[in-house]
Amino acid sequence: MFSHVTVGSNDLARAETFYSAVMPTLGQARRAVSGDEDWLVYGPPEKQPPHLLVCRPYDGRAATAGNGFHIAFRAADEGAVRRFHETALAHGGSDEGAPGLRTIYAPDYYGAYVRDPDGNKLQAVCYLDGRKSGPSGEVISHITVGHAHFERERAFYTKVLETLGLVEIPEESHIELAGFGTPGCKTPIFYVQQPFDRRPASFGNGTHVAFTAATRQAVDHFHAAALEAGGSSEGAPGPRPHYSAHYYGAYVRDQVGNKLQAVCREPV
Repeated sequence: MFSHVTVGSNDLARAETFYSAVMPTLGQARRAVSGDEDWLVYGPPEKQPPHLLVCRPYDGRAATAGNGFHIAFRAADEGAVRRFHETALAHGGSDEGAPGLRTIYAPDYYGAYVRDPDGNKLQAVCYLDGRKSGPSGEVISHITVGHAHFERERAFYTKVLETLGLVEIPEESHIELAGFGTPGCKTPIFYVQQPFDRRPASFGNGTHVAFTAATRQAVDHFHAAALEAGGSSEGAPGPRPHYSAHYYGAYVRDQVGNKLQAVCREPV
């Protein structure tokens, strides 16, 4: 359900050293650097859309890391989680949680947490019982955003994600945390929760999450639902041919300021 995710960087050379070492531990390779060298692009070796983009923020301001925001990548096994953590620390990252079981989440949840050189929080996780995060087992396991007012943001995401076929999974939700995923799948792919440090949630400048929409109409509905639920527009639905021939997307922000996108790449 995720198309791709973007994080901001204030030093792309430093970011390239980090990500070009870390992403191969997750089966991702550096795919391209834009002509103006404002983007680093990582994805699977085969010709699929990239999963991770690292860039300088569009607004020209400094990149920042959002409090409450983190990306969890799916790792092949425990060894890959350990390699992810070790490689991150060896290439300018910092430790946010050593590899190990997190039975507080689930008996089979094996993960490790780091921050990149710009402070963006990342995780690698594998599920030891083989369960999947999504119907096919996505490269991105899940993404978390922080909330400032739980019921307000919960209502926002309930309305917005419904347009993309995602629903709240009650078994994974509790006070101050809501998990959203594919109907019939027990593992959420998107969480709204209070930051662990109990400080106010914030958005990252340069960060945005792009969801895949099945149709252009779904993109339109995503944008309209976000505005109706209290979000703001960052770009009306429409073609973006400078990205690719059939790229049709829309951009919004939630009430905290997290930037979201829905994109459809299907021909008309």
